Amino acid sequence: MVRPLDSADAVIVGGGVVGCALAYQLARRGANVALVERDELGIHSTGRNAGGVRQQFSTEVNVRIQLLSTRLLDEFEDETGVDPGFRKIGYLFALTQPSDERLFRELLEMWHRVGLTDATWLESDDVRALAPSLTADVSGGTFCPSDGIASPTDVTYGYSRRARELGARFYQGCTVTGITRRGDRVEAVETTSGLIRCSTVFICAGAWSAEVGRLAGVELPVRPYRRHIFMFGPVAGVDRDSPMTVDFATSLYYHAEGEGVLVGMSDSGDEPTFDTAVDEAFVEKLFEVAGARMPALLDAELRTAWAGLYEVTPDHQPVVGPLESVPGLWCVCGFSGHGFMQAPAIALLVAERWAEERSRIDLSPFEYARFTARPLERERAVI
Repeated sequence: MVRPLDSADAVIVGGGVVGCALAYQLARRGANVALVERDELGIHSTGRNAGGVRQQFSTEVNVRIQLLSTRLLDEFEDETGVDPGFRKIGYLFALTQPSDERLFRELLEMWHRVGLTDATWLESDDVRALAPSLTADVSGGTFCPSDGIASPTDVTYGYSRRARELGARFYQGCTVTGITRRGDRVEAVETTSGLIRCSTVFICAGAWSAEVGRLAGVELPVRPYRRHIFMFGPVAGVDRDSPMTVDFATSLYYHAEGEGVLVGMSDSGDEPTFDTAVDEAFVEKLFEVAGARMPALLDAELRTAWAGLYEVTPDHQPVVGPLESVPGLWCVCGFSGHGFMQAPAIALLVAERWAEERSRIDLSPFEYARFTARPLERERAVI
């Protein structure tokens, strides 16, 4: 029999930025919170991402969430005492395909209607003025100056520190081994350190969320995909004030970072994996794309590279909310590369719904039941 360790109103499984933000938002509403993390806080996907914060998405719910997240990051230091490093350098989507141009022109109308009024359409010359390192075949693009980059490490630390101050307990180096139920309802979480009795479990385990779901007998459609990031030395045409620039057709993106330039790109040919070793073959793919889209990168020094994991769902939308089949089990996972930027708003909205049975933004598009109940609405602005 697993020995007792603790009891809580809610146990959060996963100590990335989403889990830490949720611990804070629940604790500030008076909940007795325990967070379980098998390693250290924020060292997996959270600590290995590019820190982007954008509001330019293809679904209304994601735009509304990001409007809220951006406001919360603006208020973050006043609320937590930690500077999140939020720099509004803007996001630039550079377009080269007619179909992408049509899509983003349509999206711009929706953004303005929803409230993202500072997003604008740029003609080719305007894009080139903001991103002179790109080749000249850009047909246009969108730019939002209130987008930018922030520090995943500092945001995670700010939330976890405030959560602790409000009474949340954090168990690091502690692995969840089981989720027990009385009848259908969640009753406790079994860990390598002991049993935590609770009435609610939140799955915030990122790329490992499907594995945690299986402990409760639930199959979550969340799969791990490796994503690489590269640090180069200085690149001609990119400086500290340059926007986060995305070549949408290839998913190549970059922004200035310290004394150099951070570059990333997804690989559509990847298979699900938990492997985060750098794939040397992918380095060659990056240089092949750069040669065609951003030739100045070929003259820069590649200083280091690393990989992290996206937690991808079939529609590139997160799974958020309670599971009807297992009362007391909630999902807050499957963010498909957007977990860091969505964490401030999602944590607030989930805590509101759990504690107050309301949410200022309708999260029903993210319900688990969507995978069997209706056609999926795919998020198309994915990098």
